[in-house]
Amino acid sequence: MSDPPVRGDIWTTDAGISVLVISSTVYNEIPSEPSVVVVPVFDTEPDTGFGVDLGDGWGAPGLVTSLRKARLSERRRRIDVQALTDVNNMLFKILATPDR
Repeated sequence: MSDPPVRGDIWTTDAGISVLVISSTVYNEIPSEPSVVVVPVFDTEPDTGFGVDLGDGWGAPGLVTSLRKARLSERRRRIDVQALTDVNNMLFKILATPDR
């Protein structure tokens, strides 16, 4: 990985899985921090019920996880601002839903 990942970038991991970087770009640029926060990207709408259309794939904010930066192998593209906002909104809905 030559450049640090940027929030809103879709990367392919060394295992061939596509992920969307959602952690802060400032956080991602800290050399001593070995990880980034990501959500998986699928070709079709995920069965989790929390899919977000990214134009060329579907993000799954319900499956948020951390990943070592060293596992990122290829930057594929950056999603547009509206798609990133939709991912943020879905994360907020998931986290802000009260227990009953």
